[in-house]
Amino acid sequence: MKRILAVLAISTVMPFSGIAQAQEFPSWPLTQTCMSGDSSCGRFEQFARGQISGTWTTLPPKVRASCVTQTESVEKSYRLLQSCLANAMQVLLKNQQRKADDGKVVHLTPKAKMKAPPPAPAPAPVAEPAPVEQPAAAAPAATPPVKPQ
Repeated sequence: MKRILAVLAISTVMPFSGIAQAQEFPSWPLTQTCMSGDSSCGRFEQFARGQISGTWTTLPPKVRASCVTQTESVEKSYRLLQSCLANAMQVLLKNQQRKADDGKVVHLTPKAKMKAPPPAPAPAPVAEPAPVEQPAAAAPAATPPVKPQ
């Protein structure tokens, strides 16, 4: 009985050991990424780190592990990691949507078939506006010459 319990305990812990490693949030020093001394680099890295850490546990373990590996092979940058995660999730979601769309079968019964919509009514002719007559320009009034006194 003890042997069975030990086997069950090991078999339930083993599958999660790889996931625990994949869930580990990377701890990279910002000083290596931002060596140029640019203060905005550090702020951008900290901002990206904060955004990633807030959603880290909601991301699939395979995506996390893959992106950490890819990012570390280039540069340990939270901005690069954030970009990788965003791209990987877009691909994953598109693939899931494609699979869901491929699995849908639409059956149309004779009643459900749509008829062609009736033609749209012809637009009413637009009458051109009648030209508006402009009043003739008044000639400037002639003023009598002024005689010196």
